[in-house]
Amino acid sequence: MKANIECYFCCVRKIEGLLKQYNVSDSDSIEILKNVSNIIYSADNNISAPVLMNKIMNILEQKLGITDTYKDMKDKYNELLLKKENMFLSEILKSDDVFGSGLKCAIIGNYIDFGAMDNVDENKLNDLLEKRENIELSEEEISNLKKDIESAKNLLYITDNAGEIVLDKIFIRVLKELYPNLNIKVMVRGVPTLNDATEHDADKIGLYNYVDVISNGTSIPGTQIELVSDEAREALLNADLCIAKGQGNFETLRGCGLNVYYLFLCKCDLFVKKFGVERFTAVLANEKRIVQYA
Repeated sequence: MKANIECYFCCVRKIEGLLKQYNVSDSDSIEILKNVSNIIYSADNNISAPVLMNKIMNILEQKLGITDTYKDMKDKYNELLLKKENMFLSEILKSDDVFGSGLKCAIIGNYIDFGAMDNVDENKLNDLLEKRENIELSEEEISNLKKDIESAKNLLYITDNAGEIVLDKIFIRVLKELYPNLNIKVMVRGVPTLNDATEHDADKIGLYNYVDVISNGTSIPGTQIELVSDEAREALLNADLCIAKGQGNFETLRGCGLNVYYLFLCKCDLFVKKFGVERFTAVLANEKRIVQYA
């Protein structure tokens, strides 16, 4: 999905915020912003927002040596949710709808997004988690997802953010309980980018104890099929279905034609406008049936 004009402005605002966060001098900031302008000017008209963001973020690494921008926040939310993992899992397994309850728990984690938002409010996160059972998702797509999982051999679960990945782990544990013969593989980012989850985060939260984990081989905050590693591309093409978390995965996979179920919260103005919903509305949609963003 090609970047909208709002995506360009969002990328610039993100860099401006990081320059202030890291107390970059005026002279260095001017040089970096000039480089950002050149990237925007020369960008292909069909570039996706995550690929554009990646090109811009690379400037911070090249000019300032900043390689893991949100490391402290990633660690914070990984640890915060790990403390609640067993409690949430216990509540889900006691639910009348274990599958749906696990699915709703996973989607709430998509709130922890320092790419789409300037700030993540811990109180807001806790409120969303407490009210997670009230989430309204397409019952038709939930049914379709369950049917596809029941007939599948291989599921590729594509993660998005650190912290969020703990709630993905809970859902994955639920899936393994419900479908013990299902082969689940998890894909994370190859290199730190924004607050996206990497193999390091998967290891820290103990995800390797339950599933195989691979990286997409890139620092793109999404899954651009033609740019991911051979291993990642093979996993995508060989999966019977994919669950792709987050807006960035939607923006890069939209139009791929694979059996992808997108799962995210609408957080930015563009998604809120295009989907015609309120901010933080949950979306479950399938690549082959979705009508928005046509």
